[in-house]
Amino acid sequence: MYNSIKLTIYTQNDCGYCHELKRKLDSWGYNFDEINISYQIERKVFLKELNLRTVPQLFWNGKHVGPANNDTLGFTKEMLEAELNYYDYIGGVENFA
Repeated sequence: MYNSIKLTIYTQNDCGYCHELKRKLDSWGYNFDEINISYQIERKVFLKELNLRTVPQLFWNGKHVGPANNDTLGFTKEMLEAELNYYDYIGGVENFA
């Protein structure tokens, strides 16, 4: 089931916490797109507009899902899954038109 969920992770160059969160997502079986704000300055502005001043930041379906309180090391699979709202998921075959 996790393979059908695609997350978006915001990272930057030389970020050990970013590497750690990507490692966790891989080990939990989640697919993700990576946006490196070192190269995509407009996405850095997007994070600042949301009052998110550090990376990594994780989004799903347009919603910020973690890590809460910038606690990448303490962020768990259970914490992530508590934030995922499957009722709002728009990417499945059930919505094929």
